Amino acid sequence: MHTVRPHGFALMTAIVLGLPFQHAKAAGLGASDMEGVCLVKTFRTGVGGMRLPVWRPYLLLKDGSAYANPKLAPDTLDPEQSRQDEADRWGSWSQQGSDKTLSMPGQGAMSSAQCLPPATAGMSIQGSYKHVGGGGNTISGGHASFMRSDSYRFYADGRFSSGSNSGLISPGASTDVEDAGKTGHYRIHDYSIDLRYEDGSEAQLFFYADGDRLLHIGDEDFVPAGD
Repeated sequence: MHTVRPHGFALMTAIVLGLPFQHAKAAGLGASDMEGVCLVKTFRTGVGGMRLPVWRPYLLLKDGSAYANPKLAPDTLDPEQSRQDEADRWGSWSQQGSDKTLSMPGQGAMSSAQCLPPATAGMSIQGSYKHVGGGGNTISGGHASFMRSDSYRFYADGRFSSGSNSGLISPGASTDVEDAGKTGHYRIHDYSIDLRYEDGSEAQLFFYADGDRLLHIGDEDFVPAGD
């Protein structure tokens, strides 16, 4: 997840794209099941081992339960099976006034920093976005660090391209590997983005946007990459 704090919603313009998606019926979560998505501040290890703040999303359901840091689209999630397979990611939430409080296994009560609305069906986005992550131990006097950069470029007509780059830096050795990338079409609805690639593969990922400075895709934050 990226370390940029979300800002006001100003990115999207709702349009109907008319893409050739046939969205399959799933025994997952629908709009009527979801209360919303709220963010809680936490920390992660960045490139070189630096400790960085991030805002982790929690999917709140109307039955009072909360699901931590989703990666896949909510309509692909089987809540009953998920509660068995990944019980540590399920908790509860409550509200007093406008404040929401989350309780997760093994953690104290957490107050949400911000809550975000779902996307409008057919929403359009434009521009290049990137996520940079990594690790290593240079911050503590070591000599190794690694980095990975993932990127998307979106077009208003529903097309997109994606790619990645990774590298390792250590004494006497360094690597730099670039993925040739893929192209396809995207479709946004609720807290989901459906990616259909030209090679026939598909991905249905968790999604939200907050301002023209942040997209959350899968379980990572993406910020403008510049052209």
